[in-house]
Amino acid sequence: MERDERFEPMIDFVLQWEVVKDKQGNVIAEDDPDDPGGLTKYGIDQRSHPNVDIRNLTEDEAKDIYYNDYYLGSGADKLPDGIADIVLDISVNNGKGRAIKILQAAVGATVDGALGPQTIGLVDAADRVQTMEAMLAAREQLYRNIAANRPASQKFLAGWLNRNNALRKFVGL
Repeated sequence: MERDERFEPMIDFVLQWEVVKDKQGNVIAEDDPDDPGGLTKYGIDQRSHPNVDIRNLTEDEAKDIYYNDYYLGSGADKLPDGIADIVLDISVNNGKGRAIKILQAAVGATVDGALGPQTIGLVDAADRVQTMEAMLAAREQLYRNIAANRPASQKFLAGWLNRNNALRKFVGL
């Protein structure tokens, strides 16, 4: 499958946070009882992808899922650099609807989770750096709220915050 050239560095960033390896360096499927997604490999979880053979998933198959379901599926391909990266990563880790709602709130659009012409127009007119900062601040707050309201998720908070801070650097903030 041919993919948009902007996608490759984005997916490399995502995979560095989503891939779990064994002691020999092999990518493994994990099934953390505190992860509501269930069995997961390359960050692709069974709950969100019930028709995917997670245990035997290859990296290229995972990239196809990320490209179609999360990059194109979120509309990140229609967004400017940096903002697209953030939308993709939030889509992967927090859901596409939530990613678009965070973007909409950042640019003052109607918050409905649908990336339409109004939102895209407001994104194009907005200050890109301020939009990215607002999105990352909202995501940090989201992580803190999840950890506060779901005790089993508290163990993930430090990693989530590290990921958000790494994304900040990745997009040049």
